[in-house]
Amino acid sequence: MDKQLYINEVEYQIKMLNNLKRWLRNCIIFSSLSLILIISGSSFHPIIKIIGIIFMILSVMNCIIIGLGLKNGKDNIDKIILQIK
Repeated sequence: MDKQLYINEVEYQIKMLNNLKRWLRNCIIFSSLSLILIISGSSFHPIIKIIGIIFMILSVMNCIIIGLGLKNGKDNIDKIILQIK
């Protein structure tokens, strides 16, 4: 009975890690778009370049936080798997 609970928990956490991977991908795309704003934004309006810099900072911070969540989640899954064995 306990073993099945651990297996269910591992499956749930793997599902959540996959969600985090999607969020990380989206943040990387967002940071790429921010880089485009930084590079070409000043030719349109100087404020666009400032907005691009702010978005870049926010997206890189989000990537770091999500990456930390992925690392901790993988470590947690490994600990649960060791408990099962």
